[in-house]
Amino acid sequence: MNRISIKLALILLASLCIVYMAAPLTAASSTVIKVEVLPGGDSIWTTEKLIPLDTPGEVAGWDATASQNIERYKAEFEGRMKDYVARISAAVGRPMSIKDVNVTVEKAQPYALDNASITYGVVRYEFTWTGFAMSAGGSLEVGDAFVDGFLLNNDDSITFILPAEYTIKSVSPACDEMRDSYQPQVKWMGRSANGTEARLFSSGEPAIIMERIQAPAFSVEWWALVPVSLISAALGFAAAYALFRRRRSRTPEETYADGDMPMPDSGSVTPSSALDEGRYMSDEEKIIKYLEEAGGQMFQSDLVRKTSFSKSKLSMVLSGLKDKGMIVKIKKGKENLIRLNRPPEGPEEDGK
Repeated sequence: MNRISIKLALILLASLCIVYMAAPLTAASSTVIKVEVLPGGDSIWTTEKLIPLDTPGEVAGWDATASQNIERYKAEFEGRMKDYVARISAAVGRPMSIKDVNVTVEKAQPYALDNASITYGVVRYEFTWTGFAMSAGGSLEVGDAFVDGFLLNNDDSITFILPAEYTIKSVSPACDEMRDSYQPQVKWMGRSANGTEARLFSSGEPAIIMERIQAPAFSVEWWALVPVSLISAALGFAAAYALFRRRRSRTPEETYADGDMPMPDSGSVTPSSALDEGRYMSDEEKIIKYLEEAGGQMFQSDLVRKTSFSKSKLSMVLSGLKDKGMIVKIKKGKENLIRLNRPPEGPEEDGK
């Protein structure tokens, strides 16, 4: 191909427009090209040609004719792109193809200038270019498909959206913008260095060289940890619940050895039926609780069986309660009757 035909093919993405657009316009049109490069080397192209519609007549003309010939635009565009990519494929020696071609037209108002809304006609071309980038080992290179360079008019731009798992090693020529985000982006504008109305890139440009980020020896995607975390949480709750049920089913004496029960401060034990049964009680609290459940008094031998205390330990606990004035001991034959030190609710027992 001669230089003119190469240029025509290169600007095909931006120049295939409807017939009436040949009329002079008061503002320049522009083309925005976005190329999403996939890890295997394929790419998804989206090209938007923005045509300013400056007068009501131009807007009416767009509305009347823009959508009438979409299938023809698509057929012409697809045929030319397939021919062009076939020639590029032969030149670089790598299989390439064009697929998933789509052409749409619409109106848009991207911004307002001097409080006046600017209406644009938009022609959008979308297609997939397989084999666009060279993929070898852990590297991915963009640029060799531009055998005879690339052409951008003054208000045009091309942005490459790169795979998240790759890092940029070099670009050529120097780009206008670079975003080092989750999916790195590199952008070139159509402004030329010598101030001309078009920017023609050299053969093999614009070019980007990327390398795959080395993953650690063992890595797991964050989303893969979600079910593991949920299962772990469920097992943790189940174990805690089982332990809680088991402890609730055991008496405090079974849970703690003698003398290991948590002791409250002196004076904190009160002979009240409102004791919190949901917590572990001190030895003195248990004695008070058993006495209240028995109507306010029990024989000391019954308390030994009820509490499972040794006789010496029970005697010591009872002595402490007696010293605090909370119980009284009454001798009945060979037995000691232990009674809460409070006014009786009924007739007094014999022997008081």
